[in-house]
Amino acid sequence: MGNLSSLTNLALLDNELNGAIPVEMNNITHLTSLQLGDNNFIGHLPKEICLGGALENFSVNGNNFTGPIPKSLKNCTSLFRVRLEKKQFTGDIDESFGVYPNLNFIDLSSNNFYGEIYEKWGQCHMLTHLNISNNNISGAIPLQLAKAIQLGQLDLSANHLTRKIPKELGTLPLLFKLLLGNNNLSGSIPSKLGNLSKLEILDFALNNLSSAIPKQLGNFWKLLSLNLSVNRFVDTIPNEIGNMRNLRSLDLSQNMLTGEIPSLLEELQKLEMLNLSHNELSGNIPHTFDNMRSLTLVDISDNQLEGPLPNIRAFNSFEEFQNNKDLCSNNITHHLKPCSSNGKKANKFSLLIIIVLIVSTLVFLFAFVIVAYFLFQKLIKRKVKSPEAEVNLFAICSHDGELLYEHIILGIDNFDPKHYIGAGGYGTVYKAELPTGQVLAVKKLHSSKDGDMANLKLSEARFML
Repeated sequence: MGNLSSLTNLALLDNELNGAIPVEMNNITHLTSLQLGDNNFIGHLPKEICLGGALENFSVNGNNFTGPIPKSLKNCTSLFRVRLEKKQFTGDIDESFGVYPNLNFIDLSSNNFYGEIYEKWGQCHMLTHLNISNNNISGAIPLQLAKAIQLGQLDLSANHLTRKIPKELGTLPLLFKLLLGNNNLSGSIPSKLGNLSKLEILDFALNNLSSAIPKQLGNFWKLLSLNLSVNRFVDTIPNEIGNMRNLRSLDLSQNMLTGEIPSLLEELQKLEMLNLSHNELSGNIPHTFDNMRSLTLVDISDNQLEGPLPNIRAFNSFEEFQNNKDLCSNNITHHLKPCSSNGKKANKFSLLIIIVLIVSTLVFLFAFVIVAYFLFQKLIKRKVKSPEAEVNLFAICSHDGELLYEHIILGIDNFDPKHYIGAGGYGTVYKAELPTGQVLAVKKLHSSKDGDMANLKLSEARFML
């Protein structure tokens, strides 16, 4: 094999080859593609595997290689696609790899790399896939990763990463898969991640993330899977999650979420798996769950939920809804207390009573306002008329006595008996109504012994309103 000095492409994929790679492979300096994946090779990789500087496609995954990455591979700037996953490779990841201007795909998952992710990965401007999951990487996620603007998949899960999620990741326009789960990340989810409109898979599970779940996640209208489980998220489940119409899997379990389950989850008609267990959710399960026929697996256990359990096939195991406050079901296979058949009727009747009381109160208040308004207007009119009447009467009495006398005589029809009221020791009393509407009691005095009183004079008349 070492004598094939002009060999450019060697593919031994999916066989049952074993043993170590011959050191003579170092003599093949024109290799552009070396694919040894899915065999049983052991030992170390050839030290000068990229001696000629032409290697582009290097795939040795699915074997039993061990040891460090060859130095020639670190400086192999021609690399385009690299697969080293599921091995026992070791070494400081910062020192094992360089800058690869043509690199498009690299998978280093399930190895024993350690150290921090160096910022030079952001200089791989053609990189679309970066997977360093299941290693022993520590430190923070470098902000400079956002400079790899072609990134579509970023998987840093199952490491020991710390600090916050860089908001700069929200500037990666082509990112559709972001996996940062099973680390020690803290802080909140940056709202700027809501700009990742092409995102299809998001996994932040098993971290120390806190605060509320940002509403901006509702912008992920292409999202298929969302996993935020085993964190310390608080507050309510945002209604905006209902905007993820293509969502198949939603896991918010083992957080500190409160409030009710949003009824807008009904909009997730493609949802197959829903896990809200081990939170502090309360209230009734929305009846709209009855319409979510695509659900095949639901876990709402260990909350404070109450009321009827939706009648859908997804609730088929007691463990999926146990340890709640007061759930009920008329399905005997659920092993819950039966729901009251009159419950809904009672609720409707109570609602009807409340509505009647509210309407009656409003009608009463309206009638009261109307009556009060008219009474007030009548009182105003009386107050306006009364002073005028008093002034007119005063004017008549003080300045126009003759006119008053005539009005009184006319008001009693010249002392007609039909206006008679009564008699006293000094005269007879008559009822007189003036043209102004005022009513007077007029006493006509008896004639004196000398008989010299022939006519009623104003000064001899007594009247009252």
